[in-house]
Amino acid sequence: MHTPPADAARDFGLGRGRVYPADRAGGLLNPLRRLLHPPARLVRRLDPAPSDVLLEVGPGPGWFSRALAARVPDGSLHLLDLQEQMVTMALSRASSDVVVGTAGDAAALPFADGSFDAVAATAVLGEIPDPRAALGEFARVLRPGGRLLTLETRTDPDFIAHRRLVTMAAPVGLHPHSRHGRLLGYTAVLRRGAR
Repeated sequence: MHTPPADAARDFGLGRGRVYPADRAGGLLNPLRRLLHPPARLVRRLDPAPSDVLLEVGPGPGWFSRALAARVPDGSLHLLDLQEQMVTMALSRASSDVVVGTAGDAAALPFADGSFDAVAATAVLGEIPDPRAALGEFARVLRPGGRLLTLETRTDPDFIAHRRLVTMAAPVGLHPHSRHGRLLGYTAVLRRGAR
């Protein structure tokens, strides 16, 4: 497992712009979360093919990781989180041979251009100090036509409105494909154009 450089470390804690602390990850696994964010629904919206290569950014303890891994039996799922403890938890929860994990910063992804068919970033974009840089990195590592799925919940202090997401994503070649939900939050899929 790769550890991010020292300058990638940020304050951990709850609140706007702060990374969710690994020692409180149990709260992200509350079974009631299935009511708002059932993993199967998120996977249907991303719609990966069995051989797709996926990147899940900020998986936390792996709420969606197992369901994503199950959809790519002939591909792979790469997990990237700033905190090595979160990567370890997500790998354990996913418990699949197609899953690999890396500790790293979403604004400086340690992957080659065009490495992934899809990227999933659920409730994480607002925690990144420079979300525009992260979107640029997501676009860079996506293959042409690749998909970025984001999930935003209004109760999250790091909530990013859909309009803002679309405005930030357009300059890096990510364009709206679909959107689900409005009142409590939304899931959006953006596609990378050919460039």
